Amino acid sequence: MTVNLRVSKQLTDTGSDLGPAVSDALAGGGTGVDLGQVINGQYTPIISQIGNTGHQDIYLGHDATVDPITDVKTFVAQFSQTYGGPGTSSAAADIATLIAKGQSDNEATANNSDGLASGLRIEHDGRGMSTGSLGAAGFLPSRAQVDIYGNNGTDGIDLASAFDVHVDAMVFNNAGSEVDATTPVTGQIGKVTDTVLGDRAHVALRFNLETAAPDGGILQWDWVVGYSFTA
Repeated sequence: MTVNLRVSKQLTDTGSDLGPAVSDALAGGGTGVDLGQVINGQYTPIISQIGNTGHQDIYLGHDATVDPITDVKTFVAQFSQTYGGPGTSSAAADIATLIAKGQSDNEATANNSDGLASGLRIEHDGRGMSTGSLGAAGFLPSRAQVDIYGNNGTDGIDLASAFDVHVDAMVFNNAGSEVDATTPVTGQIGKVTDTVLGDRAHVALRFNLETAAPDGGILQWDWVVGYSFTA
């Protein structure tokens, strides 16, 4: 049996248990998630840097009807669609840049307040970030729920080093409202209507740019979700 993963910006969609698949138009002609423009010393998506608000919600769900998916994890890889960056760069150069930025992330606070943060972070407590309950702790790199792609030059850059989706990401859809799973398990997402494991993983993404970044332009990469399924 084939199980299809759904990556969405929303909890649900009209007439569907799962949200619509991500479909932002990307430079080069592909589709995916466009995190938007970022200013040196800030992050994207951004609302208020002082308030530590602004992020991209991502919901992971699937269409299995009985069993959960397991070993759910994420990593970054070279952009696999038609590259839309400048002719002086390439998909290979962009993934190298992304990993290097993650490796050089020296920010000890959550909101890049000293301009030292760089690269892509994942906050696994997406619901806490969206409701504002995390406050200044959201995306704080010292928390177990936060990972930086490319950290140490080795973390989150392939399947072997991928980040397990944390238990705090697991939620379920309760008639259009998002509720924490009752007994979540790291790396497991239940079938639709599973209130125990949860039927979604809700994570948040944010890209930081250090104040001293010398170059502007487009940066493209693949955000890969790995999982296992046994019926």
